[in-house]
Amino acid sequence: MKIVPIIGVVVVALFILLPILSGNAALPEDMSATEIGNFIGGFAGYWIDALKTVSSGL
Repeated sequence: MKIVPIIGVVVVALFILLPILSGNAALPEDMSATEIGNFIGGFAGYWIDALKTVSSGL
């Protein structure tokens, strides 16, 4: 039972870190709306592209 929380943390970390490490979602330098919007847009764009790639491969 101790492995399930560890796997959950790893999945959540990958979900958040993959767009950042790929360069699609740059970390905001300050808390301005533009910086946060660029981060969220890059984050969402990464996962939309990933889902399109997976769905086209099926």
